[in-house]
Amino acid sequence: MSAALNARSTVDGTNVAALMTSAPHRIVANLAGPAVLAADLAGCLGRIGTIASAEPLIVSDVVAGVVGGGKRLRPLLVLATAYAAAAPLDPRARDRAVQAGAVVELLHLASLVHDDVMDESATRHGVDSVNIREGNIRAVLAGDYLLAQGLLAGSSLGAEEGAVAARTFSRLCEGQARESAALFDVDRTEESYLEAISGKTAALLATACRLGAMAVGLPADAVEALAAYGHHMGLAFQLVDDLLDVTSSAEALGKPAGHDIVEGVYTLPVVHALRERPGLRELLRRGDRAAAAVAVRVVRETGGLDVTRRAAEAHSAQAIDALSAAAEHLSPAGRTMLAELADVLVERRH
Repeated sequence: MSAALNARSTVDGTNVAALMTSAPHRIVANLAGPAVLAADLAGCLGRIGTIASAEPLIVSDVVAGVVGGGKRLRPLLVLATAYAAAAPLDPRARDRAVQAGAVVELLHLASLVHDDVMDESATRHGVDSVNIREGNIRAVLAGDYLLAQGLLAGSSLGAEEGAVAARTFSRLCEGQARESAALFDVDRTEESYLEAISGKTAALLATACRLGAMAVGLPADAVEALAAYGHHMGLAFQLVDDLLDVTSSAEALGKPAGHDIVEGVYTLPVVHALRERPGLRELLRRGDRAAAAVAVRVVRETGGLDVTRRAAEAHSAQAIDALSAAAEHLSPAGRTMLAELADVLVERRH
């Protein structure tokens, strides 16, 4: 199969059925209806597939494998926010929500490809990363192309949406820069960690909810409230991700357990473990995989795991609280669905 055809078939509706079995997707489907959600997700992915297949020299078979993976959480949040306010969506709102879902996923995919280059990562979604199989030049080109297409898709929704997309990617860059500045820093603070994940993760989830609210024409105060919901959910999501990095298996994660430690990214469980176990500093300074494996076991024995879990639960609760400021613009069932979504993302095990 040609790269162009493979790129499209990998990201169009062919994997939607598998997505629909996950807990977050089932929660949203309970409100919108499985057929509606599946069709709208397929619409998002189909638009990405069309973009990916348009330039096979840039989005090769290898890049298509990365583009075709993942949980599709960000387009799901766009659709969930829109459904919560206005299900069933009228044709115009539905088309705008689908387009917005494609926007946030393109920005996310661009950031993943660029992250793999910066991190020199070997795998992504359980397969070899683009930079390993194609080289950094092809990977950077692919990431740039996906970014440009995401910004173009955002501007097609309107000047404000285009500006939101551009500001969001800037925030992703700022978050990544903060994380890079703290690599291998055994004195990293909780504040430094939260500033980094606020940019690199929470900003895009906030934008997903913002664009979903804008797609159905909600007023500014409701849009801001739903963006705050997405922001806190993004923080909770990353906190759980960082917890799983030191508690889950390589098979479940799709990457080696303790990967962040090896890369010098000291997340909240490690930051708190360092306070309890000063000897952990020497292990981390060794920087090899054997030392990282021991460090993971040490972190698991500390209170850093409980601290991180409580922080994730607190941000999930703040996300749910943020919904109150948009309550008059959400259906009761829609507000319940968004609250359940915040809960289930904290409870996930992979």
